[in-house]
Amino acid sequence: MMINDPMLLTVITTTVLATFYYAGRYLAKRSLAESLIENVLESLEKDGLIATRTDKNGEKDIIPISDVIAKAVKDANTK
Repeated sequence: MMINDPMLLTVITTTVLATFYYAGRYLAKRSLAESLIENVLESLEKDGLIATRTDKNGEKDIIPISDVIAKAVKDANTK
C-alpha cells in the first residue's frame, strides 16, 4: 500500500511519533517514582523508623504499629 498524499503521511507519522514519545515519558516517570519510593522505604527501615517483614515471595510488608506495640508490651510483661 503506497501513501501518495504528503499531508496524510505527515499526519500518520506525527501521530505515531507522538504516541511513542508520550508512552516513553509515562513509563519513565512511573519507574522513577517507583525507584524513589523504594529508596525512601529502605532508608526508613534502615534508620529504624518503620518495621517490615518479608513474606515467602521476598516482598516486604510494613508492620502496623499496633502489632509492634503489642509485641513490645508482651515482651515486657514476660521479663
